[in-house]
Amino acid sequence: MKKLLQELVKKKIIRMIDFVFSQFISKKNNVIMLVAACVSFESNNGCIFLSLKYFEKNNFFSTGDKKIIKKILFILNNKKINWSLELLKHHAFGNGNTITPLVLLENQVYLYKIWKAEQNILKILSKKKINNEFNLIKTCNLLKKLFPNKEYNAQKIAVALSLINQITFILGGPGTGKTTTIIKIIIVLIKNTKKNIKIQLSSPTGKATARLIEILNNYKILNSHLSEKEKKICILKPVTIHKLLGISKISNTIFFNKNNRLNIDVLIIDEVSMIDILMMNNIFSSIEKNVKVIFIGDHNQLSPIGAGSILKKIYNYSYYGYSLETISILKKITKYSKLYNKENKSNKYLISDKICILKKNYRFKEDSGICILSNAIYENKKDIFNQLFNNFIKNVIFYNINCEIQYKKMINKIIFYYQGYWDKIIQKKNIETIINTFQKYQVLCVVRDGLFGINNINYILEKMMYKKNIIKKYFYINNQIWYVGKPIIITKNNKYLNLSNGDIGITSLNKDKELQVYFLIGKKNIKNIPINLLENYETAWCITVHKAQGSEFDHTTLILPNQNLEILNKEILYTAITRSKKMLSIFSNKKIFISAAKKQKKFE
Repeated sequence: MKKLLQELVKKKIIRMIDFVFSQFISKKNNVIMLVAACVSFESNNGCIFLSLKYFEKNNFFSTGDKKIIKKILFILNNKKINWSLELLKHHAFGNGNTITPLVLLENQVYLYKIWKAEQNILKILSKKKINNEFNLIKTCNLLKKLFPNKEYNAQKIAVALSLINQITFILGGPGTGKTTTIIKIIIVLIKNTKKNIKIQLSSPTGKATARLIEILNNYKILNSHLSEKEKKICILKPVTIHKLLGISKISNTIFFNKNNRLNIDVLIIDEVSMIDILMMNNIFSSIEKNVKVIFIGDHNQLSPIGAGSILKKIYNYSYYGYSLETISILKKITKYSKLYNKENKSNKYLISDKICILKKNYRFKEDSGICILSNAIYENKKDIFNQLFNNFIKNVIFYNINCEIQYKKMINKIIFYYQGYWDKIIQKKNIETIINTFQKYQVLCVVRDGLFGINNINYILEKMMYKKNIIKKYFYINNQIWYVGKPIIITKNNKYLNLSNGDIGITSLNKDKELQVYFLIGKKNIKNIPINLLENYETAWCITVHKAQGSEFDHTTLILPNQNLEILNKEILYTAITRSKKMLSIFSNKKIFISAAKKQKKFE
């Protein structure tokens, strides 16, 4: 088993840390070694635990590779293994009462730290604590101003839940008004307190945090309800979660923890889908018990790059509806007569009382092709996919790719879509206009390597643009090709240059005819940085779907690989499709697209 695992590391099927962990757990027992490697590997893919059925059905490492499965079964002597018995016999497994590397409970195998984090989170979320210390008449009058229409509005429910609950989850897709809801929550919380409260906004990435800053600076409704003094005293500058908690990237230590808590009253976290189970546990550990926490995000988006997609599990509790006690309070605040309740004895945690799902879409019309297609992805509507392939969906164009000629046509079509950007450069428009034009259109890939990966497509686009005389001249700086108009994306936060992971810059000449990269910070602030000062960046004609998460473009082109890879699933399709506001182009093989749309990522 050891040799096979080493072989899988070399083939980049599993990580080195998965192999090392397996050896730490057992160097002799092949069954235990395999289970340890699988649990370590799958935890990095978002799984909170592995069911014993995972092993009984030979789903090892989710490869689906029959040769690998055959080798594993041969090493295990092709015997029918009693997995539960084998694991319980080994000293590395326990039931959670004592600290062991792995936990086996109810036929589910956990890493101890993930099991412990889940237990802590569920314990916190299951606490029933309703805030009744607010002026009902004042709150109702304020909500009337914020929601003048009498018809049902889930955003109003979200604001009311945020007022009465210690912890609230507000979940919804693009265009459902999550940003507007954040602003209205802030207004209601500030207006409902007699003292000055400290409201801290945060998000997982620098780019998403910059967006929060922009929202606070430009939202008219915030300015119309709050004075400058109220805003300055109450609303703290948004920061990334890593910065908020004081997480060291070198030692991975956390400055704010259960022994050193944050000095805030309200914590609002956006893009919560990017937060894994360990980070959420760290967040709860860093705050006092009376701090109000509001999580906002899209539960259908890509799961976090890390251990355990806890948001998916929390979302499932929403099906239980609200308790009768919560409904009674919500009716008094919102004046809505009909609210969803479903009595269910298994709803022991009452986590559903802390969840509001925003469904009404304010950005897209009912006949929006992007909205129709994104909904079809999760509902697996085959008739919609047939409409897609026949190009009967409004503002969505599907290009079937099966051969080299079609691949070349794809490259030419992308170059055509970028023509508006190049026109602005030729016309010598100001850099702000050029950047804004570039950011209206973006090509997205699922993978980095291979024929349909960002590395290859970026290379081919540059090559073809130069051949067509669109790129006029190459410059070689620091052993890399540069040219006027080259877009780059920052891949790692740089606090010295004040650049965030995901920031996109455009290369242009300064007054001295020197190449520099220009970044648009906020809506109007331009930052120009000499090329030799930049580090951790890539060409950005084409970026990964993961890098685009949290961003929006008028027109998006999605390119799927020509192989049915494990990474292809509903999540990645949905996330890519919903990056577009107006138009979507998809380049894919039909069978690959259908296969991806069917595939639900497993988190358990």
